Amino acid sequence: MKSSLTLAACALCLAVGSWGTARAGAPQPDTREGDFAHVCKSGAAKNQPCTVPTQETDCPGSVCVVVAVSKSIKGTLTLIAHDSVTDWAHGDLPPTNRALTVLLEVKAPDGSTQLLAATYQDLAAPTNPPTAPSNVVAIDMDETNLQALSGAVSGLLFVTPESTLSQQLQTLFGSTGTPALVVADTRGVQSADHTGDGLATVLRFKVKIQFLTPAA
Repeated sequence: MKSSLTLAACALCLAVGSWGTARAGAPQPDTREGDFAHVCKSGAAKNQPCTVPTQETDCPGSVCVVVAVSKSIKGTLTLIAHDSVTDWAHGDLPPTNRALTVLLEVKAPDGSTQLLAATYQDLAAPTNPPTAPSNVVAIDMDETNLQALSGAVSGLLFVTPESTLSQQLQTLFGSTGTPALVVADTRGVQSADHTGDGLATVLRFKVKIQFLTPAA
């Protein structure tokens, strides 16, 4: 399956409950941050290349920051995990197929509201939970993990969208940079836990996205 601003998420990530256990093998935000170019923010080495782990040496008296090619873009990210996808017309008993839907709402440069959505699934074995490339999110994207994520969305920092969604964002905002989630607002997180019934579990929160320069 492709990766998402899942999220990936979607980034995907972030440490509570089962998420705390599941994320042990997942990339951390600072690890994902290393996928992007950095420069010293100020001082004698201003705009010189650097890395966060060596910023004291690289950037004396300053800090090492990512190279952004755009201002931040505000948006709302909705993640929908469903562990019992059904055939509405004909039924599917037992309903064991699983899927993850990502919906990103952003305001385009012309002021219009854009709704960018995609659904992901393990097409070879749809009864398996959806997954993403391990360098983005290294856990199963099922309802249990999504519900646990509701208490730790800040761990999604520097998650990049799946390629189709990334390209759409680049076209929409006229950028060649790599879109990445740089803020996941922990205030006002909305979630609907349906792990105990046949409906999908939903997580919704505010985000900021920037176009960044990939590391050399």
